[in-house]
Amino acid sequence: MKLISCDWGTSRFRVNLMNSGDLEVVSSFSSDSGIKSVNAAWQQQSKLNRTDFFRYFLQEQLQVLAERSGQELSGLPVFISGMASSSIGMLELPYAKLPFSITGENLTYHKLSATMTYPHETYILSGLASNDDVMRGEETQVIGLQNTIRSKKALVILPGTHSKYIRIEEGKIRAFSTFMTGELFATTAKFTILSHSVKRTSIENKALLDAFRAGVDCLKSEGYLSALFKVRTRTLLHDEDDESNYAFLSGIHLGEELRHLANLDKDTEIIICTNPSLAYLYRLALQALHIQLNDYVVPGELSSLVTAYGHLALAQQLKVDENHPSS
Repeated sequence: MKLISCDWGTSRFRVNLMNSGDLEVVSSFSSDSGIKSVNAAWQQQSKLNRTDFFRYFLQEQLQVLAERSGQELSGLPVFISGMASSSIGMLELPYAKLPFSITGENLTYHKLSATMTYPHETYILSGLASNDDVMRGEETQVIGLQNTIRSKKALVILPGTHSKYIRIEEGKIRAFSTFMTGELFATTAKFTILSHSVKRTSIENKALLDAFRAGVDCLKSEGYLSALFKVRTRTLLHDEDDESNYAFLSGIHLGEELRHLANLDKDTEIIICTNPSLAYLYRLALQALHIQLNDYVVPGELSSLVTAYGHLALAQQLKVDENHPSS
């Protein structure tokens, strides 16, 4: 069976044509047509209701996917995670509650039937809520990681604009926390006085990695708010270049995100799911903080496909393959 996996965030749209037999990505593409911009476009017209407008947009994207793959996609099921189930999305759905099985058996979803103009059964997946936090999309990533979680106690780290720390015990999500690391890093780098002292770069060579670690060390000794201004004084007093300061600022933010793990139970398995370069910085920051944990980094290729693997697992659970035997 083939399946169309869609990860629809606030600012990005990503879609993969997946083959469930060998977990192969047949074709994929992404764009900046996130939920926010599509919702704005819907509000500027009056002919279609919200759901039909989003379905029309999806059909256009699936035509692009069909052209790129050279395959007929009519009749294939579509699974959508992320902000499609939010108040600005395709169809607002309530959050599922904790505890939440990492198999996804208690996931909240809504099935849209196929139509003549949109020949795809579509499964819109909702997010997850605790008493004081929410997520949309990350729960599907955890479902995609279920076979990677080997310990009875695990902490899955999903870095991003809003990084998620998801605590799992006995195969169930028991709690999670959100850290606004990526957003605050971008804000301080672009919209504060520090913008005159930093220049975006890839933190890869030894000098920049040393600057990154120095940022973690500064955070550890000075605290977050004081450490931030040290970016400025590195320019004024020590003539540090802007790229070095960018790495230093990154170290401050990752150090701030990670330092609470000093009190984590040592028998908890840490699973870091992100691209290899960022995963390396996470491990370097943990070393600088002198936090020794049982950590595992999800391989780069797998880390980029965990949402799609989550959709494949859910399709199997919902017996979608039995409903589409010829796909």
